[in-house]
Amino acid sequence: MKKYLSLVFLVIGMNLQAQVAVNTDGTAPDNSAMLDVKSTSKGMLVPRMTTAQRLAITTPAAGLLVFDNTTNSFWFRGAAAWMEISTSSSGWNVTGNSGTDTTVNFIGTTDNMPLAFRVNNQAAGKIDQVLTNTSIGCQSLTLNTTGTANAAFGTATLYNNATGTFNTAVGINSLYNSISGSYNTGVGARSLQFTTGSFNTAVGASALRFNTYADNNTALGYNALQGFNVGQDNTGIGAQALFANTLGVDNTAVGTLSLSNNTTGDYNTAMGSVVLTSNSTGNNNTATGYQSLYSNSIGNNNTASGFKSLYSNSDGEFNTADGYMALFSNDYGAGNTASGSNALFANTGGSGNTAVGNSALVKNNSGSSNTAVGENSLFLNTSGYSNTAIGESCLYSNTAGYSNTAFGSSALSYNTGGSNNIAIGVGSGTSLYAPNIYNTVSIGNNDHLNGYQNQVFLGNTSTGWIGGQVTWSTYSDARIKNNITGDVVGLAFITRLRPVTYHISDRAIVSISGDKETADFPGKYDNEKVKYSGFIAQEVEQAAKASGYDFSGYTAPRNDKELYTLSYEQFVVPLVKSVQELNALNEAQKVTNETLKSTIDELKAQNEKLLQRIEKLESK
Repeated sequence: MKKYLSLVFLVIGMNLQAQVAVNTDGTAPDNSAMLDVKSTSKGMLVPRMTTAQRLAITTPAAGLLVFDNTTNSFWFRGAAAWMEISTSSSGWNVTGNSGTDTTVNFIGTTDNMPLAFRVNNQAAGKIDQVLTNTSIGCQSLTLNTTGTANAAFGTATLYNNATGTFNTAVGINSLYNSISGSYNTGVGARSLQFTTGSFNTAVGASALRFNTYADNNTALGYNALQGFNVGQDNTGIGAQALFANTLGVDNTAVGTLSLSNNTTGDYNTAMGSVVLTSNSTGNNNTATGYQSLYSNSIGNNNTASGFKSLYSNSDGEFNTADGYMALFSNDYGAGNTASGSNALFANTGGSGNTAVGNSALVKNNSGSSNTAVGENSLFLNTSGYSNTAIGESCLYSNTAGYSNTAFGSSALSYNTGGSNNIAIGVGSGTSLYAPNIYNTVSIGNNDHLNGYQNQVFLGNTSTGWIGGQVTWSTYSDARIKNNITGDVVGLAFITRLRPVTYHISDRAIVSISGDKETADFPGKYDNEKVKYSGFIAQEVEQAAKASGYDFSGYTAPRNDKELYTLSYEQFVVPLVKSVQELNALNEAQKVTNETLKSTIDELKAQNEKLLQRIEKLESK
């Protein structure tokens, strides 16, 4: 009877405040237990009932334990519901398991039913073999009905998907609103969150977030293509690339903030950080390099390659910039081409310019239709137009001059405002002291530069011969000549001329003109050895004045930098006049001579008659 003593206290239902031990060895209960049951040959039975009876228990206490005969398993009451205690000997422990064999141990099902996961009794994932869908995360793929081959990882990923297929969503709210869209990939929190389109790829937090029904977009980076986009075939790679795109199609943006403000612009390509950032509606633009075409908003058909190339362009079109800060300041200028560091740097509104070379047309602001090829060519040009400079530092100082053409390093480098000048050859062109002259042609005059308008200068001070197969011709048509008179002075002028021989001093020419002497080269001073025949221009001038002859064969200097010149072919005219005058004198002399001859003949005849009379008289 002693071994049942402890049970008596339970049966009589007394409210004892002591611990109870049920055993056969009389040991006291463990200090940590209110009831300590101990046996080596018998077990303990808990209440046994059907499932209906278990569920009928009124207000079951948490922790209440029963054996359900219907399910043949133990159940205990949790905080809010009954919980089954698995009777399987291979159950998975919440603290881990050991000795598992992957060939036989697994978590899952042995039929075609999906494997579902819950958190707080809410859907938290499912592996569906039939629909080939996989989802992990609260509310992921929650509403799917017939959509297949989808993968969703993260809270509310592909939440509204019903019939869409081949979608992949990774990150909270990724592809949240996709219902029937297919072949979308969203990796990153809120990527493709509101899309209903298909064939989109978004990698990065909020990438393509507000894309609605557009297809074939690719976004890689935080906020890339995250705007309310309905445009298609766009590619954005980099944080906030194509951030605000709405209707634009076929755009490609690679780099942080590239094309970030584009809304409706199409067919734009931006490669580099902060490229085409301000573009909103501009189309067909291509920009490569940090901040290239940075300010472009509505300009179309521009191409920029290089650090900050076409940086300030807003609405200019058909511009091409290749090089560091090429066309940097261009705003609305159109049709410009710049290739080279700082080429056309300051241009804002000038159009139709071509600059090739470091700092070519670097200062140009509003000048148009200029062509500069070579480092620093047309360097200071601001408003000059229709100029062509080919060669390093060609037309370097030109600011407002127009319609000038220069070929050769530093050709026409001193011209500032002169127009319609042509220079061919290294250093050829107009003088430093004549920066605004016009309509000149300079070929190879690198050490004696043209100093006055409407002149053609051929060769330098070392030139010893100019010629060709035929003679030089000039217009002499009566139809183009007015006020024709015969007031050419002949002998009165020619007889005053003093023919001389002389030698040329090249150094004196350079000294008087103030031009820079060229470097020495073989044969540079050969012409100083030649003994020339000719006239002294100052003496020709005096002879003309003394004879009252307005002679065009000499040119007097217009300033102290110019030299007297003679045009020897002009001497033909007074020489012809002199010959004519001499001929007239000769003809007059012939008449006189004939008269004298007649008189002599008459005198001879009279003399003969006298002699005959004398002879007759003598004979008598």
